[in-house]
Amino acid sequence: MSVPWVIVGCGYTGTALARMLTSRPQLAAGVTITRRDGEVARALGAVLGVRGVRADLAEPGSLEVPRGAIVVCASPPGADPAGEIAALLAAARDAARIVYVSSTGVYGPGGGAWVDESWPIAPITGSGRARVAAEAALAGSAVSWIALRAAGIYGPGRGLVERIRGGAYRVVGDGTGHVARIHVADLVAAIVRAGLTTVAGAVNAADDDPAPIGAVADEVAARFGLPPPPRVPAAEVSPEVAGMLTADRRISNRRLRDELGVVLRYPSWRDGLAAELG
Repeated sequence: MSVPWVIVGCGYTGTALARMLTSRPQLAAGVTITRRDGEVARALGAVLGVRGVRADLAEPGSLEVPRGAIVVCASPPGADPAGEIAALLAAARDAARIVYVSSTGVYGPGGGAWVDESWPIAPITGSGRARVAAEAALAGSAVSWIALRAAGIYGPGRGLVERIRGGAYRVVGDGTGHVARIHVADLVAAIVRAGLTTVAGAVNAADDDPAPIGAVADEVAARFGLPPPPRVPAAEVSPEVAGMLTADRRISNRRLRDELGVVLRYPSWRDGLAAELG
């Protein structure tokens, strides 16, 4: 059944989602996207063929959600994650469903282990701690909700391919730490399934192949005839970047597959690379 969709914080993932929804009118009875900058929102909306409006979760009352809508929050947390989610919940009180795009950064380091949704919540980055606060606030929702804990998002125009091709990529640490990823097309598919089902709680959104970051970078470089990217000590990059790239987590996607029923188009980063390079 076609219902309204509202995409709060329409950046890279939200734009891909809006494009998919506009191609599937049987799913969406109208799509509204929001950005903090109203002019940017309207311009992007015009490009996508959807309604673009200004909304900022740091300003309660700036977001309007129609009754029965599916609300996708893809906006990164700001200075007050709990307050922003409170504003989202107030605006979406008559919504049918809330899909919050969170992050696997909420988990503690994995030491190479497979990490499912029961893994300890012990973030080591500021962004991970903000996601934990946002998820905790979301748990108080009276509206049906789900949190998709996304791994590293990549796809056309985003990811290490462009940086390696441009010669700017550096491997943080010795390169043996596993990094989980998800192609933006598969994340969009997961968001749509999450919006249309009643599966609740947290669900990891990752592909099947969380490989060591050094091995991935070296293989991508080789595809371009370039030398392996240099390794740099974690102390030479920001704690945020170091935390994301050295946590060594192999993210399990069992709930994504078994409960949400997502069939991955790109089950491995190699599939995504092959598609990008033709």
